Amino acid sequence: MFYDHLGFKLSYYNEYKSYLSMDSYLLSHVPRATQTTLEEFNTYLKNKTLRRPSYVIVTKTVAVLRELVVSSTWHHPTDLIRILKLYARYLPLKQSNETVVSNIVRRVLKIVREECSPTEGNAGLSVFFKKDSPKSSVETGDQNELKENICAGIEELEREVENSKNSIIKMALEHIHADEVILTYGYSITVRDFLLHGHRKRNFRLVVCESGPSLKGHQMARECAEGGLDTTLIADSAAFAMIHIVNKIIIGTHTIMADGALRALNGTHQLALAAKHYAVPVIVCAALYKLSPTHLCSYDHDAFNKVIGPEMMVPFRNANLHSRVLVSNPEFDYVPGDLVELYITNIGGHAPSYFYRIVSELYHFKDFDLDSDTSHDDT
Repeated sequence: MFYDHLGFKLSYYNEYKSYLSMDSYLLSHVPRATQTTLEEFNTYLKNKTLRRPSYVIVTKTVAVLRELVVSSTWHHPTDLIRILKLYARYLPLKQSNETVVSNIVRRVLKIVREECSPTEGNAGLSVFFKKDSPKSSVETGDQNELKENICAGIEELEREVENSKNSIIKMALEHIHADEVILTYGYSITVRDFLLHGHRKRNFRLVVCESGPSLKGHQMARECAEGGLDTTLIADSAAFAMIHIVNKIIIGTHTIMADGALRALNGTHQLALAAKHYAVPVIVCAALYKLSPTHLCSYDHDAFNKVIGPEMMVPFRNANLHSRVLVSNPEFDYVPGDLVELYITNIGGHAPSYFYRIVSELYHFKDFDLDSDTSHDDT
């Protein structure tokens, strides 16, 4: 694909056009002050120079969506659903590769749909034959009360996000045992705190892969060592030689796919394959706001991954070498779900096969595709 070595994707062209300006319908239903907030958040996501933890992005997303729900003008929940989906189109989700933003948008859409049709789950086949009945029942309700209920649901979501990391690290003692050797890869705040919490009552050794070319493992090893952990930093090439003495691998991830697969830091796949060879369990610590209701299609690898600059592999001071060598530096790896033993989330531990059930509970099937037509959407 042309310009692939510069990280440009032709598949981003439609998204690029969409976030140049907001949709006219969105502008007509959102006050100017809120439009400024939405534009600032859009700029925040496009800023690639900021290193932002997923938790920070999620909290900002929840705050922006709450303001959008409260300040926008809508007379029926279908109008609010259309506003939220149009704003999701405006955001540079593919360019920023922040799947947690689209996940939170879907969670808010699910809250709106549940408040509009509280009995939808028990409606059975009547939902398919009487599509207009939920709409008519909502129109007779109190709009202010409905808005308050939606905001209450968003506040509950915000509390869930705030408590997600604490809920995960509290389970450390259930999975970390004395005198174990644990290996980790990359840098994750949740994994770091999970390991340090387990170190309070368990003595174990930690092996950290340096995670080239980003070398995020250096920061992970330093902070764990400062917390009192017996930490060893190794090169990525030494992981296969070391893994036979490892009891388990504990890592973080960028995204959990609907089938239990991972979109994780580049290099995670080869580590998971080595773990499978030696029958070492791989445990992933991640909050449920990282769970996406999407799958990786065989033709969609370009949109799935993100090619970043080659300067970490070949410094720009080697200008002559850059002109003769094509350097591919993908940021993520796709890790199939069958290479993962257990996921530790804020609601407990789960096998990869269980995420189909969780996806159906967290998201509405109409919101899996945020680019779908919203003009004829109903609750």
